[in-house]
Amino acid sequence: MPQTLPRLIAFLIGLVVLKLPSLAAAVEKEPATKFRVTVDRGEDIGQSFGSLFEVKSADGSLVIGAGFQNLFNTRYRADRHAVQFFVRPTDGRRSQSVSPTPRPNDLCGTYLTGRDEIVRSTYGGLKAYDPATNVWKEEPAGGGLHESMRVGDGLLEFGDSTAKYEGKTILPAPSRGSYQIFFYANGHLCFYHVNRGEGPYRAFVNDADGYSKLYACPWTPSQGEVDLSKAIVLTLPVVGETTFAWGQLGRQIVTGSNIGGFYVFEGGKWRMLLEPNIKVSYQLYSTMALHDRLVMGQYPTGRLFEYDGKSIVDRTDWPLQLEGVSRSAREAQTTVIYGGEMLVGIWPWGELWRYSPDTRKWTFLQRMFDHPSISDKVVHPYDVENQKGEVPNQWGQRVTSLVTSGPELFISTSSKDPRTWDPDKFPFLAPEKWKSYGAVYRMTTTGHLGAATKWTKGPTVFEFELRGNRMAISQDGRRIAETTLSAPLAEKFRLKPALQDVQWGHGIYGKFAGTSIQGEVAE
Repeated sequence: MPQTLPRLIAFLIGLVVLKLPSLAAAVEKEPATKFRVTVDRGEDIGQSFGSLFEVKSADGSLVIGAGFQNLFNTRYRADRHAVQFFVRPTDGRRSQSVSPTPRPNDLCGTYLTGRDEIVRSTYGGLKAYDPATNVWKEEPAGGGLHESMRVGDGLLEFGDSTAKYEGKTILPAPSRGSYQIFFYANGHLCFYHVNRGEGPYRAFVNDADGYSKLYACPWTPSQGEVDLSKAIVLTLPVVGETTFAWGQLGRQIVTGSNIGGFYVFEGGKWRMLLEPNIKVSYQLYSTMALHDRLVMGQYPTGRLFEYDGKSIVDRTDWPLQLEGVSRSAREAQTTVIYGGEMLVGIWPWGELWRYSPDTRKWTFLQRMFDHPSISDKVVHPYDVENQKGEVPNQWGQRVTSLVTSGPELFISTSSKDPRTWDPDKFPFLAPEKWKSYGAVYRMTTTGHLGAATKWTKGPTVFEFELRGNRMAISQDGRRIAETTLSAPLAEKFRLKPALQDVQWGHGIYGKFAGTSIQGEVAE
């Protein structure tokens, strides 16, 4: 008897090993839907690469597409070199599963960033998530340079008032004030130079009294150091202005300041579209390309505002509001395209919403917190319990990050700011409620796949394949990602659906911005 079980296990393993090749062969015999796209992305100067293709099935039940996100959530920018591939049912019906990861830190909050399909937590020490072991692993902090992006073959890093490329300083810290929130796009390194001096926000008088200045510095990797003498500089109306979000729309670079200013850089010049106002709250926390415009998460409405390159429009009921909570002090902090649809995270009740571009309807997915019960008698969670707290709305609930990786979406949470929980000051969060702040979750929705791409000088060929219950991405003949399609989507591709005209270089991610694009539906 003692030997029976091991022999049985060995026999079953043998059957599985023998069966796997036949399963793979069976999948390969399934009819395939393939899209082959040859692109030349041109010189990498921080542009948004946009959509590769988008197409609807002949029966109108599916939309298939691929492209590169143009997204900046509070502090961190989405990976410009990561390609996404999606299959979206047009009836708007989608299911998702959500599971927690271990906590990356012991703070009541974190923010995530993604690069090369690796998700990193940036608070409480820089840590990278390993999906194979379900562990957050410590990484060198890089001297505080937590923000990074691929530019061509190299790595551009920001932080501590400094910019580096391939480990070499290209912009040292200033002698006065600080450089804040860098953004590289369209061949210009942009940032705020803030020297507040003494006192609160105030109208600009002269540089000696303090200032906030917007910089756009011409720079490409071949230049070496940034030449500040060539910078295009705009002195802002209010001392202390900085930003939560940058964005780009075609040849424009845009930024919304923390007190309502909205500034556009285009054609070598800065211009002010909205004037800041110290007395009125108006803050933008996120910018994301959606077709031919930017959608921008706003406070205090908790809605998305839309920018078409000329004017800003408040999109009423984008998203809707969770019934039973106050309409005051709401903030659309995070946005993302996942599965070909838009998701939005809302403060202060940790709401997650999904928008179907086909039905044009919003669906409430869930709160990312299970406490306290919602109420419209208070503005923020725990307002009553925290009346004596030094920050009254400290225990409002943020969805701080929405970061895609492979087939998954990573979601992080926080209190107003990531801090250590003090049981003596905040006993109402004992013994475990505080751990809802700083949690990280993995969401999976069938019909989404992302992959890190290799930078190439000149043309590169991407292939997007749907075969049986599989979806896969290849670059220059090498498979770089694949995942499983669950029913009923898989069933549709077993029948090889007929397609309408493919739109090459157009779609939900915006217009393709490389040098050339050529596509074909391959057999």
